[in-house]
Amino acid sequence: MSAFHGFPDLPPPEEIAFCKIDEVYCCGNANYGNITTFTNTTQKHPVINVTKDIHHHRTTDENLSMYIDVEDNLLKKITSVWYKQGFLEALSVAADPSVNREVPLLAVAASYVLKVANVFTAFRYFLQPHLKDIGPKIVSNYSRIRNWGNVPVKCLSWHPHTTKIAVATADDNVRVYCSEAQFVSTLKCKAQGHVSSLCWRPFSASEIAVGCERGVIVWTVDPNSMFTKPSSSNAVVLNRSGHSPVTDVSWSPNGDLLISCSGADTSMLVWDVAMEVAIPLRRVAGGGIIFARWSLDASKVFAATSSLIFRVWDTTRWTPERWCARGCRVVAACWGPGDLLLFTAKGEPMVYALTNTGLLSGAKTSKAVPVLDVTKVELPSGDTVGGPILDMCWDPTGRYLAILFEESPLIAIFCTTHLMMQLRITPCCFVNGIGNELPSTMAFQQNFPAGACLTVAWSTGRVQHFPIVYNM
Repeated sequence: MSAFHGFPDLPPPEEIAFCKIDEVYCCGNANYGNITTFTNTTQKHPVINVTKDIHHHRTTDENLSMYIDVEDNLLKKITSVWYKQGFLEALSVAADPSVNREVPLLAVAASYVLKVANVFTAFRYFLQPHLKDIGPKIVSNYSRIRNWGNVPVKCLSWHPHTTKIAVATADDNVRVYCSEAQFVSTLKCKAQGHVSSLCWRPFSASEIAVGCERGVIVWTVDPNSMFTKPSSSNAVVLNRSGHSPVTDVSWSPNGDLLISCSGADTSMLVWDVAMEVAIPLRRVAGGGIIFARWSLDASKVFAATSSLIFRVWDTTRWTPERWCARGCRVVAACWGPGDLLLFTAKGEPMVYALTNTGLLSGAKTSKAVPVLDVTKVELPSGDTVGGPILDMCWDPTGRYLAILFEESPLIAIFCTTHLMMQLRITPCCFVNGIGNELPSTMAFQQNFPAGACLTVAWSTGRVQHFPIVYNM
């Protein structure tokens, strides 16, 4: 039987789902309906709609060369390309006879040096295939955000203790929305380009880490300040050679340590932000570390690599347990209550649970068991749901699991219960968009006393709060 058997029917084409209250699936007109008709639990939540007109033109890596001044002399051209795109690109400019007409001897010498460099580069890529892509291409390849490079909302993050949410937009600005304030703070500095991830620091009202191409930027945003654009003096840039672009940042639940990951680096960095120093955790096999997830009690860290290998680290001694996914790399993972870990591999419609591992329970046997098969099906409405999983998240209480699919416009929410070491997953409801909207990314609110609240960023720039309220 399909995992989607028992889900409530989707609303008609002109309607969307607003919320679920106890067992009632509340839907209404997409253009004229209002969630306050059903519940006031999100009445003070910030209204977010990221429209195209707030985006500024941003020079992409593909068109950097078109801005080279053709009137500059050869040395200036080479220096400019070296600064913007690196040594090998500068060699290519020097070796190009159509550009280098002034010094033919330099063009010949540069062409030979370039051939030698290409041989060494090819050998390096053979040993380390995860380094083939550079810059934002790495983020795009490993991102859990649908169409990361071309959507209005790149990522979002809820504060763990207050009703405050940070949203990274296509112009690489980070906007902070708060229920207590009418104004929106905008975080932007020169180093903040190609934003990939956001994470608020626990037990701090003002600190947020931003993962981007240059490294990690830790902003301090005074919640009592009326300034909507904090200066760059409020930002601390943490970077390390070879550790860019950063593909994921994650604070420990205690707020004392920050982990940063890069798909181009085989080391996972554990930062002491106050001292601005990092300890690299490196293992030989596996390729670049693409994301990491702390367990709820901070005793373990799940780290996924760009290959089949993933690891579970014990944070008391910082020793890892190595695993291999079946078929492809791990694309998404989340921790739940009782140190239960769920994960899924790229291209697979299956969710696995990691149980009875040496690190998780002290047992000598280790196994990952399939717990949910979400093979694609067609619903009675004609819509399709399921298939390969792009991302998933578990609400803080461990009662609801949301799954975003690679090929479906619907988000599926499941109810989860964990009793006597057994995980039970049952249908809850779907979240659908307006018209041809596709879900880009999602996150559960961390402090929602009425139940659970899933925030979804859609491909049009609309950000929706979907509460699941239980009064019983």
